[in-house]
Amino acid sequence: MSMIEVSHLQKNFIKTVKAPGLKGAFQSFLRPEKHTFEAVKDLTFDVPKGQILGFIGANGAGKSTTIKMLTGILKPTSGFCRIDGKLPQENRQNYVKDIGVVFG
Repeated sequence: MSMIEVSHLQKNFIKTVKAPGLKGAFQSFLRPEKHTFEAVKDLTFDVPKGQILGFIGANGAGKSTTIKMLTGILKPTSGFCRIDGKLPQENRQNYVKDIGVVFG
């Protein structure tokens, strides 16, 4: 049985593009141009009970975003993650009592 189950996890953010200069700032205010940024794209993995896991990778690879979804801080755009059979976003206050996460 998997302790952590992640299937087709994806997280998108919408970024507003700011045009340079005073005229660009005014245009951006009236008609902001928005782009979708994929922070995590189609991530799938399983971690069996008792296994130790570390996330390593380049800056901007989506490590922190993935961990935030696993802890229920962020809701995935699509896909799901299940920790010990529970969805982190549901009843988060009780869920976080049973987990530990270290950023550093």
